[in-house]
Amino acid sequence: MRVAILEDEATLAEEVKDCLEKNGHIAKIFTDGESLLRALPRETFDLFILDWNVPKINGFDVLSRMRKNLAMTEPIVFLTSTDDESEIVAALEAGADDYCIKPIRLREFLARICSVQRRTQKTNAPVVGREKEILGYRFHPTANLVRFDDQDVALTEKEFALASFLFSELDRPLSRNRLLIEVWGSTGSELSRTLDVHIAWIRKKLHIGATGSRARLVAVYGYGYRLMQTFPEE
Repeated sequence: MRVAILEDEATLAEEVKDCLEKNGHIAKIFTDGESLLRALPRETFDLFILDWNVPKINGFDVLSRMRKNLAMTEPIVFLTSTDDESEIVAALEAGADDYCIKPIRLREFLARICSVQRRTQKTNAPVVGREKEILGYRFHPTANLVRFDDQDVALTEKEFALASFLFSELDRPLSRNRLLIEVWGSTGSELSRTLDVHIAWIRKKLHIGATGSRARLVAVYGYGYRLMQTFPEE
């Protein structure tokens, strides 16, 4: 799991990062809210840990923008140095999934992170074998078939898995490694060209290239790909 840590106290930030990495996660530290928000269009995170009081844009405003402006659904745990009920309630009502009061106890903190992760996985886990419809594209997993605009388009197993994952993560930038792991279960360099070929085919088959009327599958330079919803005014 990739975790973003918004914390300007260097010692605490490193302690949290070390705790997460020792438990198999990848963590990145941001020391102010502005730098974290700037990173969101180009980096993929599975969970966010936000301190309330950080420079430039505070944690509460970052939380609000992520939920309201960016419509992000990734789990968020916020850190606060006070047990003020009004502050905690405000954060939870703004969309935080949990909170920890500083000074944090690392064992308890990790337990909360794991709990949030389990809840999120249970809520968002795809149902194997079930059909789904996104932006007018109906996915039929048992047949590797996608129906849209009154036509049925047959995909290979990997094309279907890739397309299904991209649509499930609509508008979210996804790294090449994340896509390779989700579809091929590996990040070997020999698969890089394979990914690009599959991207080209699903762009063509599902009409999600540069002129796509519902969605466009665009490259995120130096990072990966992003399936973006398009709107009439575009």
